[in-house]
Amino acid sequence: MQPPAILFDLDGTLVDSVYYHVLAWREALEEAGIELEVWRMHRKVGMSGGLFAQALLRETGCVLDPALIDRLQRTHAAAYRRFDDRIRPLPGARELLAHLTALGVPWAIATSGRLETAAVALSVLGVEEGVPVVTRDLVPHAKPNPDLFIEAARRAWCPRRRCSGRWGQRVGPPRGPPGARCGGGTPLGRLRAG
Repeated sequence: MQPPAILFDLDGTLVDSVYYHVLAWREALEEAGIELEVWRMHRKVGMSGGLFAQALLRETGCVLDPALIDRLQRTHAAAYRRFDDRIRPLPGARELLAHLTALGVPWAIATSGRLETAAVALSVLGVEEGVPVVTRDLVPHAKPNPDLFIEAARRAWCPRRRCSGRWGQRVGPPRGPPGARCGGGTPLGRLRAG
């Protein structure tokens, strides 16, 4: 019998990148003339860039113009890339992934980030080609919708009922992220950076 697969989030679960995303969002918002406290941004990291921008703009009372959201996402991505040399794996992340691989335990990464911003984190983790990685670019909907996790489970060749997950950001009701709940998997809990 094949062991269950483990699905990982990326930012704040496997890599120390959350604060760099926050700083990049702050830069994008300031460039657009929008002021918002950093703590308000921080609590939204984990959403896809589009949902993140919409939630932040709702908090500020700004008009949700699709062109502005697109500009914010592009500015965020450019600002985030300037932090590339600071992104580091969280302690034990590389070793955990290597150990799972050595044991033959299937695992995958599901992130609300687009490949454009996730690529550096995947590189510093040493994620090899062929490892199932699902980014926001590959699914119709990001968190809190379970599409990311369902697709990651499919790519890890895992029946959803036999998958477990690690998510760094609380995205659902108290019993776990909707990706695990709706997919029938078992949420293992949350890892937090810091």
